[in-house]
Amino acid sequence: MHENSAGSAAFWASVTHDVTARVEPVLNRNTQARADVITYLRDLEAVALREGSSREALQVIASGRRLLGDRSEAARAVVARAVRASLA
Repeated sequence: MHENSAGSAAFWASVTHDVTARVEPVLNRNTQARADVITYLRDLEAVALREGSSREALQVIASGRRLLGDRSEAARAVVARAVRASLA
């Protein structure tokens, strides 16, 4: 994961840079590296949903996954709960 605490505002603020740095190098590759980044992003998204990260962080993570061809989606109930928590 990342060296900062998953629940910290600084960590979630750094997500855009982190996701970009991981996605761009493997965009044009159909390799294990691409699959590894997708797995990382899925795990990061699960933490983001659980920890109530910013909506921007969730959007960046989802965009990175889509760019790499990952079409799976988080369960609607989990996403709805995370959105409600971020609005509270």
